[in-house]
Amino acid sequence: MNALTVENLCVKINNHHLIENITFSVEEGSIVAIIGPNGAGKTTLIKAILGLIPYAPGAVLLFGRPLKHGNSHVKVGYVPQRLEFDRTFPLTVSELLGFTVPPVYSFPFLRGKDEKRHIGELLKVVGAQDLAERKVGNLSGGELQRVMIAKALVNDPGLLFLDEPASGVDIEGQERFYDLVKRLKKEKGLTIILISHDLNVVYRFADNVLCLNRRLVCSGRPEEALTDDVIKSVYGEMMGAYIHSCHEHD
Repeated sequence: MNALTVENLCVKINNHHLIENITFSVEEGSIVAIIGPNGAGKTTLIKAILGLIPYAPGAVLLFGRPLKHGNSHVKVGYVPQRLEFDRTFPLTVSELLGFTVPPVYSFPFLRGKDEKRHIGELLKVVGAQDLAERKVGNLSGGELQRVMIAKALVNDPGLLFLDEPASGVDIEGQERFYDLVKRLKKEKGLTIILISHDLNVVYRFADNVLCLNRRLVCSGRPEEALTDDVIKSVYGEMMGAYIHSCHEHD
């Protein structure tokens, strides 16, 4: 079964296309990476799929049905590229996970002991069980990312979107983060769609890749779809040396 089906999706502002005629499907239980240069429309695509920005024309099906606010059958988690908040605000990790949030991020608001137990279980899943009473503003980049994944898992989603999830995290933290993503896929059967600029991450962790530059340039298994010619056509000649380093794992 497809976890996600996108057909002829277009997003435009003042008759200027941000993305145009995007069509693809994502198999349930897979990890799919979306790559492309800055301004290619990667974040726009995710926001359109989630209903955060309007699109026309086009169709989006999640697990075979359209996404509508309030549809309980659609359980989706989303970790945005940047979380803007006041780091001086005395909010603990447990309090953050206990808050209700707007639709599309809507998670059940558990109460009392059930809430505390559920939060503890989620933090354990992401390896952040020691952070429950820490202030959110005092977390490192890697710690905050793990907490945000826990937040996205509150509603036990079947589909998880990650927008450049390891941005601002050191190399060691990135390794732990992507190992976590792979484990979530295996243990919870999650379908994961992530945006990444790191082609090494794509080759190592993604089952399939979507290469985007306002239109869909290519899709498929990374080792088959991302030929040198495709990457150069998207990123330019300066990617030549990097392409070589990406292929060293073969």
